[in-house]
Amino acid sequence: MNRNEKIMLSRNGSTKGIIKNLQSRKCTMEGCPGWRIHVVWPDGSSTYPCSCGCRNIDENTLQIE
Repeated sequence: MNRNEKIMLSRNGSTKGIIKNLQSRKCTMEGCPGWRIHVVWPDGSSTYPCSCGCRNIDENTLQIE
């Protein structure tokens, strides 16, 4: 990972994924104001966790809560 990449930590912090898009689409859960974040994990899989379920660790790092 390069220094400018934003990363997503798994819930337990053991896995780091690369954030490809912080606002890939609005969350579709009723009443949720969050955005779905496109994350690519080391195994190549993509997930879209909601920003409302993540916390900021630092300016380049989020973690799934």
